[in-house]
Amino acid sequence: MTAQARAIPYFSSDRADDDAFVRRARAASFHGAVGEVLWEAAEPPTLLVGCGIRAELTDAALRRAFAEAGRHLGHLAEVEIDLVAIEPELLDPAARDKAAAEGVVLGAYRFDEHVTDASETDTRWMPASPSEAWGRGLAIAAAVCGVRDLVNEPANVITPTTLAARIAELGASSGLAVAVHDETWLEEAGAGGVLAIGRGSAEPPRFVEIVHPGDGGEVDLCLVGKGVTFDSGGLSLKGPDAQIGMQYDMAAVATIAYAMTFLPVVAPELHVRAYCPLVENLPGPHSTKPGDIVTARNGKTIEILNTDFEGRTILADALALAAEQSPRHLIDLATLTYGAVNALGPRTAALFGRGEAPDLLRAAADTADEPVWPLPLLEYMMPLIRSRAADVRNFPYEPTARASTAAMFLREFIGETSSWAHLDFAGPGWSNDTHELTGPGATGFAMRTLVELFGALAAAD
Repeated sequence: MTAQARAIPYFSSDRADDDAFVRRARAASFHGAVGEVLWEAAEPPTLLVGCGIRAELTDAALRRAFAEAGRHLGHLAEVEIDLVAIEPELLDPAARDKAAAEGVVLGAYRFDEHVTDASETDTRWMPASPSEAWGRGLAIAAAVCGVRDLVNEPANVITPTTLAARIAELGASSGLAVAVHDETWLEEAGAGGVLAIGRGSAEPPRFVEIVHPGDGGEVDLCLVGKGVTFDSGGLSLKGPDAQIGMQYDMAAVATIAYAMTFLPVVAPELHVRAYCPLVENLPGPHSTKPGDIVTARNGKTIEILNTDFEGRTILADALALAAEQSPRHLIDLATLTYGAVNALGPRTAALFGRGEAPDLLRAAADTADEPVWPLPLLEYMMPLIRSRAADVRNFPYEPTARASTAAMFLREFIGETSSWAHLDFAGPGWSNDTHELTGPGATGFAMRTLVELFGALAAAD
């Protein structure tokens, strides 16, 4: 098959000698800035992809630029990507190819699973110079799209049971061991937080463990993810508008599951274990009531004052289970609080923790070009998570610093773990518009960060 179109980089700093081209570019307001595009009449038709100033090119800028190319070309069957204009002296060829491959796939993504007349085109992105890095970029981007697909699915499709089944299938195809636990196991495990949030729904809770044993021995990393397949708020019911999009509250679990499929490739020696509680948070005849007290896995009691603060309540059990493994590093991810969005805006995740883990995760996020920013654990606010009737309460009353008080609540369940990070990506996990690498809906945020983290941990050993 002959390519139906071609895409090539164009730099704003490169002076064009063709006056006709200059006039045409000006008419189209095309200057070659990152993300600008211009069609050129050629055979095949060629899309000029603005990449900014040549001397300032980075892999992040290239990824963003070719995401725009993906939006314009993703309806075609075959597209050639020619990056020859980017010399090795300008950008490492492996970084170049990987970034451009990720960009076109992420930009072209659309979720139309339930659109009856949707196009079935699956674009073949063909590099002018094939490379292993190009293939790696395509694979990583495809996994991000897999995360997006899972999170975009409505809650009548993705329930705790069906999500657990999909994770088991994904793990089996990737050489990971996956165990799916039911309510009986949760009772025996003393997972009072998970059971308390899950009991309001007719859909039973599940708890998924994903294991990449690596070389065995010490656990290098434990991952914990929030998996609320729909969050109505329970008896502390959200308003109708606030419930729209709440199928995304299991984004952390989807992110972890897809990221771990890369462990056999990027970090085969690492021993990594993931702990994923899955619930649907609904009001019902058996719902947990505000003021109920439950016992978490580590024996601490939780006064549940607000059932819409469900994420931290289920993560308590998962963190306690993970801490029992005495991992070198413990990292939890969650679409947890609007406090993080209020503090940092909709496109930056809040990072908390102690020891090495926060720095490791932030370095990986910087490499992946997924913005995170550290926020403090405010010790003077500890009374806000203390309960008059139990060890801790899940609702701080105080409306400020809620991302911090949530992280401090979670810290109560990690035991003596010295290297712990908590990533609250309530904002960047979902987008209401199109920007850079994503369109409206699930973004797949943090999947590429975790893959970078795995590689960094493996390289450090």
